[in-house]
Amino acid sequence: MPVATSRQGANVPDRFDEAAAWALKQPLGPEEQVALEQWLALDPRHSGALLRAMAGLSLVDAAIMPEADDQSRIAWPRRRIMAGMAGALAASFAGVIGWRTLTAERVSTARGEIRRLPLSDGSVATIDTDSELRVAFAADTRRISLDHGQAWFQVAKDRTRPFVVDAGIAQARAVGTAFSVERREDGVDVAVTEGVVAVWPSSARGEMTILEAGQFARFRPGAAAPTTGTAPAAIERTLAWRSGEIALENETVAIAVARFNRYNRQQLVLADPSVGEERLIGLFQIDRPEDFAATLAATLDVAVTTTPDEIRLAKKTSATR
Repeated sequence: MPVATSRQGANVPDRFDEAAAWALKQPLGPEEQVALEQWLALDPRHSGALLRAMAGLSLVDAAIMPEADDQSRIAWPRRRIMAGMAGALAASFAGVIGWRTLTAERVSTARGEIRRLPLSDGSVATIDTDSELRVAFAADTRRISLDHGQAWFQVAKDRTRPFVVDAGIAQARAVGTAFSVERREDGVDVAVTEGVVAVWPSSARGEMTILEAGQFARFRPGAAAPTTGTAPAAIERTLAWRSGEIALENETVAIAVARFNRYNRQQLVLADPSVGEERLIGLFQIDRPEDFAATLAATLDVAVTTTPDEIRLAKKTSATR
């Protein structure tokens, strides 16, 4: 927590970082109140920065709590809020609710493992294969750090303890809702299945976005704002892994093969690239790649060769027809 360390020449990002920290710390104890007053006295600009931080945080919490009473409602564009200065404020939130002061429990899943993890607040995290996250809950905040992989969160409602997921380049903040976060090397995807979630880039001075049920956001490194869209059916298909299934709707065989291989030690191999370009519709069990291969053999004229480690897929030749 920042104390009396700032100088008159402190730059704007520093002021916003410190103001965001004080805003998130409210309500303050007696000693903290004294420290805040000392910080405010150091620079006349600090009071304005704190007011902006408090207002920005109120907008975020009001946006993700639609059942709030009428007096607390504030009108603003639902899709994107707080451009410019407030984008910097959102980035500050990502850092000041950090891990240095919280003890985190580390949870990981192996290849093929899908785990349902009840959390101490009544929330539930359903964790996809080959994923790792850290859970750190305190009296005034609930924090998840997704190091890699994917998880779907059913968040128990608690207005006094926002639920924040840190996925590296992106952050998501909720109170009581259901949403998924997937972190890969090329970016982060957030998809909402119930309620409302606020998302923003961690380091960019960009925009905060409000997502409602059936909407998604895709973050890419360096982007000031995510790509967003509405696709409830596609989101549900993508999350079929929660039930141990892979749902395909006109996806390519190559995409399906990549999904199966995330879960199984016996790998599907495209011996013929043209097979990967075929498209199909179907619902398959995650742990039965051989059934998927049999479907390809029956419907797409594919030759299947099986070993303990691989299932090779190729176009049938005239000799194998």
